[in-house]
This record gives sequence, C-alpha cells and structure tokens, in this order.
Amino acid sequence: MSEIIDYIIQFLIRDEHNAHHVGYCNDKTQWSKYKVVIVSSNFFNNNIYGTQQSMPSLPLQEIEGIPFLFGSPHIEKIENTIVCYADLIASTYFLISRYEEYINPNNNRDIHGRYIGKQSIPAKANFIHRPIIEEYGELLRKLLSSNLSDTSELSEKSDKSDLTHLHPIPQQINHIYLTHDVDSITNYRRLRGFLGGTYRSIVKRTEFLTTILKSLFNINNDPAYTFPWILQQDNQLPEATQIYFIKATHNAKGFDRPTYNLIGKNFNLLKKNILKSSPNAIFGLHASYKSGDTPDIIVEEQKLLQYAIENQRITTSRHHYLRSLQPNDMEALIDARITNDYTMGYADIAGFRLGTCRAVRFINPSTRKLTSLTLHPLTMMDCSLTHEKYMGLNYKESLLYAQNLIEQTKKYNGDLCLLWHNTIFSEKDHKNLYSQLIQILQKQ
Repeated sequence: MSEIIDYIIQFLIRDEHNAHHVGYCNDKTQWSKYKVVIVSSNFFNNNIYGTQQSMPSLPLQEIEGIPFLFGSPHIEKIENTIVCYADLIASTYFLISRYEEYINPNNNRDIHGRYIGKQSIPAKANFIHRPIIEEYGELLRKLLSSNLSDTSELSEKSDKSDLTHLHPIPQQINHIYLTHDVDSITNYRRLRGFLGGTYRSIVKRTEFLTTILKSLFNINNDPAYTFPWILQQDNQLPEATQIYFIKATHNAKGFDRPTYNLIGKNFNLLKKNILKSSPNAIFGLHASYKSGDTPDIIVEEQKLLQYAIENQRITTSRHHYLRSLQPNDMEALIDARITNDYTMGYADIAGFRLGTCRAVRFINPSTRKLTSLTLHPLTMMDCSLTHEKYMGLNYKESLLYAQNLIEQTKKYNGDLCLLWHNTIFSEKDHKNLYSQLIQILQKQ
C-alpha cells in the first residue's frame, strides 16, 4: 500500500519534490516528521476494506465546502504540524479505483451491465460535475504551502532549499482529446444496411430511397460518413489529440453490429483520409460489447486491429458502450498491451466519474496494486447529454452543462476529453453543439 499512498499524495499536491512533507497516519508519535499530516481513517483496515462497512455514509461531511468520504471535518495545528482529520487519501482512492463498483459488483446496473452514474456516490452527493479530487489537492496544497513558508522553527541542519512554496497551477486546459467511436463507417454501403434501409424507406417510409442509392455511388453521400466534416472541425484545434476508436471483432452479434471489414475498401479509404488530413491522429481499439462479459478476448481484438493499422502501435482503447463492467477487468487491457484507456465516464450522466479531470494510473481495488495502465477520464459523451433515458438535455441546456465542465477542467489545469460518434452528426443539434464547443475551445 505504501506505493499507492505515495502516488496519491504526489497526485494530489502535483509536486514530487515536496511530497515527503505530507504524512498519512494516525500515530501521533510520527506527526512531527511532517509539515502536514492526513489522519488515516479505518478504511484500509483489513477487517473493514472490501466490506459494506467501508462505504461512506450520505450525506457526506464537508471541509471548507468540499465534500469528503471518510474522516472528520477538522483541521488543527499541533506544534509545527498541520493535522487534517478529513481522510483525503482514502477519499481519493475510493474514487480513482472505482471502489464503489468493486463493492457492488452486481448492483446498480443498467440493461448493459454498466454502473448507473445517477445512482453513484458522486451523483448522489452532488459532485459529479466537480473534479472533487482536484479540490482535495487544492486544499492540501494550501495547507502545505502555508506551513512550508514558515521556516522560523526549522533547525539549522534542515534543508530549507525546498521549503519556499509550491509552484502555481495554471488555470488553463492542459490537453484536449477529441475522440470518436467508429461504431459504423457507413449506413448503406453494406448489404445488410442497404437491405434494411431499403425496407424502411419503402415499407415504413422512415428513410429516403434516394439517399440510399446516392450512398452506393459516393461514400460521401452516406449519412454516417461524416468524417470529412469531423476532420475539418477537429483540425481547428491543432494542439488537440485526435483519436478514432476502431472495432475489431469477428462474428459480431447483437450490440456489436454493425461491423466493417478492416481490410475492406471503406475502412482503407477512411484510414487514408484521416492520416492525410491529420497525420498525428491516433487509432485506438474499440473493445467489443462482448468483451465486457469476456475481457480475455481483448487480446485477440488488439491483434486484429494491429494487423490492420501497420504504422502505429495500438496501445489505446475504449470499450464499446463504455462497457467496462468491473474494475478488475481492466487487467485484460494490460494483457493486451494497452497503456491508455479512455472509457471512464458514465453513460447516463456526463461529469467526473473518477473524481478527477487528469489522467491517473489505474489502481486495482481487488489487489490494492498500482498498475501500468493510465486512465483518461471521459468528460462528456454526446448521447449522455441529450438521450431521453440519460440526461435528456436540449441544445441550450447541453451547451451550458458542457461549458461548466470545460470551465472546471480549465480551473484545475486538467485534460478535456470529448466523445462524439461519427454517426450522430447527421443530427443537426449535435452538429451545431460540437461546432460550438470547438469554437469555445479555440478561445481557451
């Protein structure tokens, strides 16, 4: 656990040089060694951890207006040490490790087996829209900075060189990730799509036959092939990272349909156009819906995509339907040589699922081990905002909510990660919303 504690302290204060001034213990005889001590709760006790006793009670207590999960809302100075009784370490661990889902492996699930965001602790405690871990870090930095600046009581042998102040955190977005899940390249240029579309146009009259026929002659006429427009929009933010998550599964059924051929004409054209327009664009694995139930198949899917994408190493992933069902399943990503995952957002509500707006290393709550996998929190997904079964926001409400998440990310120098599916841009409001967000981000 010591490696995890050290990692969390450094993650919170964002200053490796001064991290040794922060202690985490409830042994009062050790407190004088540190400038700031966070008093440990019983969360990590062997007879508590992994049981329902370890779950926080609602409503949460607050310290300086910040809700926390464990400990008590009290800060005091004892001799030369500031003591914080709010257990910010356990609270951080709880959020970034998906501990709540680990404790409730079969409860609070939707029809796809995903954890329901609206029923999660962050939503119930009303901080899903706040990167609460960054607020913990800001409080801890304030306490540490106030004590580091007081060098009057240090002995002559103390090293004062690192006891000035913590470097300021710039209030600007650190990095922008513009990501797109390619669930389908086209609607009508496959036999199944053509026949289905034709049936709906003739029998149900829900689609236009002329659109279907035009799509056969020119891929740019297909409603799902919105990639030229996407590239035009995304290239307005040249410093952003563009990621296209690609399916790679054989014999797809159910929610993994439709499929596309990774060595076929449509995909090769898409790949060529993306790399021509954005040479630094990244292709990532869109792990299948099925892999949510059987994570071991991710290794094979990664190999299939790697074969199709010859000039890039496939080390990036996102689960189809955001279907990362159990925290422990992420070990399968590591087995597949995935180093960066972009799944971590709730489907039914946009916000900060992991409590942070920064990339964070995955902690496996079942083994209590710090892993090599980096998680990039998903800030918002298109359908999370507007789908009637999710947040159900209209255009103006979606824009306001998105702007707040952008401002929160900017305030704490975090990473902004957007997910817009290529197929959704056939809807006017989503096209306008995405274009508006790109314009907002140009001004950041």
